[in-house]
Order: sequence, then C-alpha cells, then structure tokens
Amino acid sequence: AILIVAADEGLKPQTKEAIKILEETKTPFVVAINKIDKPDASMEKVKNDLTAAGVLLEGYGGNISYHGISAKTGEGVDDLLDLVLLAADMEDLSYDPDAPARGFVLEAAFDHRRGSEIAVILTDGTLRAGDFIATPSARGKVKILENFLGERARELQPSSPALIIGFETPPAVGETFTAAASAEALPAHIAPEPKERQFPPAFEKGVNGKPEVRLILKSADAGSLEALSMIMRNLPGDRPPTILGETVGDITDGDVKSAIASRAILIGFKTKVNSAAKN
Repeated sequence: AILIVAADEGLKPQTKEAIKILEETKTPFVVAINKIDKPDASMEKVKNDLTAAGVLLEGYGGNISYHGISAKTGEGVDDLLDLVLLAADMEDLSYDPDAPARGFVLEAAFDHRRGSEIAVILTDGTLRAGDFIATPSARGKVKILENFLGERARELQPSSPALIIGFETPPAVGETFTAAASAEALPAHIAPEPKERQFPPAFEKGVNGKPEVRLILKSADAGSLEALSMIMRNLPGDRPPTILGETVGDITDGDVKSAIASRAILIGFKTKVNSAAKN
C-alpha cells in the first residue's frame, strides 16, 4: 500500500484511520509525502506526526520507506515507484498464470450507455476477455476488459486493476471473484437472482405514533452508496430513518413509483434522472 500524507496539512483523521487499517491487516506499505511543491510544506512536521502515530520511518527508529512527491509537478514520483517495486521484491510475491483468475471487487458503478462497470483487482491467474466470471452474489461474462488506462485488453495478469463490463447484476464491493473459460467451471455457491423489491404498505405513523422517515437511496457507484447509507443510518434523533432500498444506477420511474407507494423520500447521489422519472 501507499500511505499518502499532505506535506502542508499533516495527519488528518482519515490518515489515522488508514494507518489503523494497515496495521490490522498487516499490509506492507510505503509513505508518500505529497504537495512538497507548496510553500507551506513541512516534511519534518509530517515525519514527527507519523512517529507520534506509531509509523516509524527510516531514520526515525523504524524501517518504513518514505519519499516526498508532488502530484502536481511529478517531482519524486519515479523515486516513489522505485520504493514500491523494492517493497514488492521484499515480499517475494508470486502467482500461477495457468490458475483460474481470482481477485476482489474494488468498485461497482453504472453507466447508462454501457451498463454495470465493475472495477476489480486481479490477485492470481490470468483474466481474459470472454471468460465467465462470478462472485458470491453475481455472475456474468467478461464482454469488455479494460486496463487502468481505459484501454481494451485481451488479458491481464495479477496486480492489474481491471474494468469489467458483462456482469448480469452488480456484485457487492469487497467480494472475491473467480473466472473460468466456461460457465460450468464456475463455483456453484452463487446466490440466486435477487427478487423484486417488496415494500411494506404505506402508513402515516410509525412506532408510538411518531412519524417514520422512509428512504430509498440511489447512487452512481457502490462506494458512494455505502457512505450515503452509513450517514443516513446514523442521523441524530430518537428514531433513525428506515432504509427501504439502496441500489446503484440512475433514478428511474420505477424508483419514483416505489417511493410514492411506500411514502418514502428518494435520495440520489451523483445519479442521473431519466425522463420518465422526471415526469
């Protein structure tokens, strides 16, 4: 992993959260101190902040490599990449090119022209265009395979990020996937097709006569949807809102009809609204 810290701001709460995740998962990492081109940048302050947070850099009592970079000018980026390659060499990583392609789902988004776009990281085997692919909740066929530059690729090898178009339904973020040359060779533990959403009958009053706030959430990608759901479920008050549904994709007339039938508020984040839904 690469832990990025801004040289002009130092450690932020999200930085400390990232450090905690790295420690809990025992993930090797290097530190990139970014924005060194800014006049108020202070490498020493960042180093001291990291030491206080338990991240011991080389020269500061530890063995974690670091380098100052500027994402704006490109300064130090090549040296940082050398550190990443060195760290990878130390891990002695390996893979089997003939094994069934495996990895995990990084993000799931919806494009109204191309359909579900699933970003994955490949961890073993060779992923090829035309492969059948499955996770515990979804399956499909790799119709389009793109590399991290958005270019079409015929095959990709481990450590490669990939964009896949061909899943019948979007898988959940974080799920592992397996690919095979035929549908019969895929694992058999795939979940059944999701049933159509069933909403409870509309009513004005909730528990103890208090009005119930009902929500239907939509977002352009699964990561944003997860964040939106967490925020809504943790709103202050005596009674948190009831989430009736949360899906990735554009807002459709079906979503509006469901909101009307269940007297719910329909919330969309980074989503488009089709013309039927607008009407």
